[in-house]
Amino acid sequence: MAPLKVEWDGGVSVSYGDTTVIFDPQKSIRSPSKVFVTHAHLDHAGASSRLNSEKYSTKETIDILAAYRRRTGWWRPISYRETVKVGDLEVKAHNAGHVLGSSLYEVISPEGTVVYTGDFQFRDTFTLEAAEAVPCDILVLEATFGSPSFIFPEREKVASEMVRWALDLLRRGKTPTFRADSLGNAQEIIKAFNMLTDVPVVVHPSIAKISKVYRAYGCRLEFLSLNRETADEVLSSPDGVLVVPKNVKFGDPSRFETALVSGWALWFRGRARASFALSDHADFQQLMEFVESCKPRMVLTCFSERFEKTLAAHIARKFRIEARPLKLIRSEIYVNSKPSYLKAAEHKAR
Repeated sequence: MAPLKVEWDGGVSVSYGDTTVIFDPQKSIRSPSKVFVTHAHLDHAGASSRLNSEKYSTKETIDILAAYRRRTGWWRPISYRETVKVGDLEVKAHNAGHVLGSSLYEVISPEGTVVYTGDFQFRDTFTLEAAEAVPCDILVLEATFGSPSFIFPEREKVASEMVRWALDLLRRGKTPTFRADSLGNAQEIIKAFNMLTDVPVVVHPSIAKISKVYRAYGCRLEFLSLNRETADEVLSSPDGVLVVPKNVKFGDPSRFETALVSGWALWFRGRARASFALSDHADFQQLMEFVESCKPRMVLTCFSERFEKTLAAHIARKFRIEARPLKLIRSEIYVNSKPSYLKAAEHKAR
């Protein structure tokens, strides 16, 4: 019986026998494997520019990439709970709760099951339901906030703080300006103000394009695009809040006061700069809870140069299972063999 292999090969590669599938590949892909993309953030959807690859993702992800004006080539939509058979492997998509259309993938083989999370959120957000925990033998886990220093406050509390900050600025004649990712946190900000206030929300055109995709899939978001005359009127008062991408420098500081909205805002606690720790990622506590819910025999951490080793060490210590960064090892699992065992072979990252 052949082993089930998991390794880094320009992305998360899962192989059994002569069959290989690859998840969230970056620019360099060494093998012509079928590609599965978890979501439309471009650090995970780098395969969208590889026009000759056979790619799978949710229809929502495809539509968001189209809103980004990314060329997608051959792309097949896959729905949650749908399975794609690739040789001796079966790949099943599940909700990841990160952004609209985000998936985590379950890979089923004759020798065991691998789950790759991509980025995920293990709590309900204002716009999405929480990720689904899937029992598995090997869990390939994102480690973006894989440090105990990242425990996010309750989302509702953060939203209330954002509203209070904004209303205070409006009373003082300034326009509150939130800097956030165009996909994910921007829609959470819009929804928070829609739920808690009657304050108009004006968004950058790039955020408006993504938010319209959310609306097309049933998420009720009320906003004005910055390139409309009505938005200009609102901002000139000022009577509304503004949401722009993180990398956009905006406006006269005497009129516009900015705040960062990101999980990384926890690093700015106690500083003068306004920031709010609202995130579409799982924090450290959620990551540990997810591992406990999936009950894997091995955890491989990835997609975080800062915290892959930190998270793996905490998982190994708490759950007494093998846990290491994916790029440091090639993992082989034998489940049906007698005796049953896991094997990890050390090798240099490719």
